[in-house]
Amino acid sequence: MNTKGFFRVFRDAENPNDIHFQQIELAEGEVIPEDQLKLRDDVDSARMTIRMLFLSKPEKFEEYFKPLLSLAQLGLVGNSANPSLAIRALSSLKHEILAREGGRIKNQYMKELGKASLLFGLPVLFIAVLVHQYANNMVTLRSFLFLWVGSMAGVWLSFGSRKIELKFEELNVLEKDRLDPSIRLVFAGLLTIVIGLLISTKAVVFELGGLSTEQFLANIQIQLLIGIFCGLSEQVLSTKVAQHASDFLGSK
Repeated sequence: MNTKGFFRVFRDAENPNDIHFQQIELAEGEVIPEDQLKLRDDVDSARMTIRMLFLSKPEKFEEYFKPLLSLAQLGLVGNSANPSLAIRALSSLKHEILAREGGRIKNQYMKELGKASLLFGLPVLFIAVLVHQYANNMVTLRSFLFLWVGSMAGVWLSFGSRKIELKFEELNVLEKDRLDPSIRLVFAGLLTIVIGLLISTKAVVFELGGLSTEQFLANIQIQLLIGIFCGLSEQVLSTKVAQHASDFLGSK
């Protein structure tokens, strides 16, 4: 449905990577329709995502920026503006970008996270195996080394299992907490160590089928499995640890 547009939309002369929305002068009693305000905000949000994704790739940026500018003008400019058609065009553009770029971006992040997990996990695994072979009396140290190794694998698996399908808005920020892969792994690993301390001191005890935390210090498989579970649950791990700390400090 055509309607009056309440904006002038053009490429910013000073910053060609930006879209400028200039509101026209309103007559007395006129208000900007809600669909045009929403379209303006959605276009600006999409522009920000495209800019962050392709600012270092000018040709790719232009490929997506020009259609975005055109649909913004379609829905916001002139006496025959068509916001509903522009919204559909914006949705189509988002789906196109997601289809063409989503897999590449996800795979690239998984590679970065995988490399970091190997960097933090393999040396510790090597030390854990040495301790197990030549220092069998250092049971506690060995247990926490294998626990750490499991958590590194778990964090990598966590991203793959949670982010089965990406949304357009996630393309430039894959994780809401915005942590770098290396920081995420260290953070999750340290929280897993805290969980290990709770288990080894029997502050936390649980059973799952034939698996019991009572066997934590004696069984390498249980150590690895608990580490993997903690890594897989890294999104809620900090909340759980904080809850146990609060319960401990609040107890009398």
